[in-house]
Amino acid sequence: MLSTSRGLAARDLLEYGEEAAAEWVYLCSEDDFMKVCAAADWILLHGPTTPSGASMMVARAIAAAAVFVHEGRPRDLARKRRRKLPEPSPEERRRVGFDQAPDFRAQRAKGEHYGVTDELKEFWATDAHG
Repeated sequence: MLSTSRGLAARDLLEYGEEAAAEWVYLCSEDDFMKVCAAADWILLHGPTTPSGASMMVARAIAAAAVFVHEGRPRDLARKRRRKLPEPSPEERRRVGFDQAPDFRAQRAKGEHYGVTDELKEFWATDAHG
């Protein structure tokens, strides 16, 4: 089961040009953030692969999952390639919620792929998005 912090998810979103979802991830409910983690996990396990057979980058899967939960439907990210940001500054790390990750026990109780829809599966289960 994948878990990340809100701050790292926001940075992943910014690197892929998804500013609105990056701001949303700090404000979304704990339930929605658990859905982001679950959807990212599903995308990594069942989504597109590279020519070598490896799964997509974790940062891309998290960004794609956050966009899906935020907008209510899956879509390609604004950027195909991420624009790597510098390491977070101490001020950025102090942002409320930056290091907040879902409660692992609550996440497990929701189930491995909580919130994953057939629409997400159909969209990301092809290598057309690789």
